[in-house]
Amino acid sequence: MNRKFKFSVLVTALSIVLTVVPVMAAPPLEVHIEHPYDPTPGPFTATGPAVDTGVVCPTGDVFDLSFKRSGPPGGTFRILRVLKQFLCDDGSGTFDVKLVVRLDLTTPGTTASWRVVGGTGDYVGLHGNGKLVGIPIVPGSGILDIYDGRMH
Repeated sequence: MNRKFKFSVLVTALSIVLTVVPVMAAPPLEVHIEHPYDPTPGPFTATGPAVDTGVVCPTGDVFDLSFKRSGPPGGTFRILRVLKQFLCDDGSGTFDVKLVVRLDLTTPGTTASWRVVGGTGDYVGLHGNGKLVGIPIVPGSGILDIYDGRMH
C-alpha cells in the first residue's frame, strides 16, 4: 500500500511539473512600439518577434489612464508616473503599461522604464517590460515615444 501511494504521488508531481514547465519556459520576445504623443490619445504601431508570433497586436490606440508628476521645485527634471492603456485595432483586447518617466527640463527628450501591469481579452496574462525614449517631433508640440523591450 505504501509503495502504491508513493508511486501515485510521484506520478502526480511529474504531471504537474510537465504541465507547468512549458508555460513558465515561454521566453520573452522582443517588441518595438512607436507612439506619437501630442498629448492626446493616438495610434501605436508594434513590430518584432512578439508581434510576429501573436503575443501582442500590431496596431491600435493609446489612452492615458492616470498621470502623476513629481520632482524638485525649480529643478531640472520631473518624474512622471503614467498608466497607459493600449487598445488593439483587431479587437483582441487591451494591455496596460505603467511608465516611470524622467522628463529632462533642459532638453526636450524623455527616458523611461515600462512594464505591463494588466490586460483584457488575449492579453490577460501578458507580461513584459523595457525602456522608452521620447524624441521631440517638433519641440513643444509632441514627442515620439519609442518602447523597446520584451513580452510574453
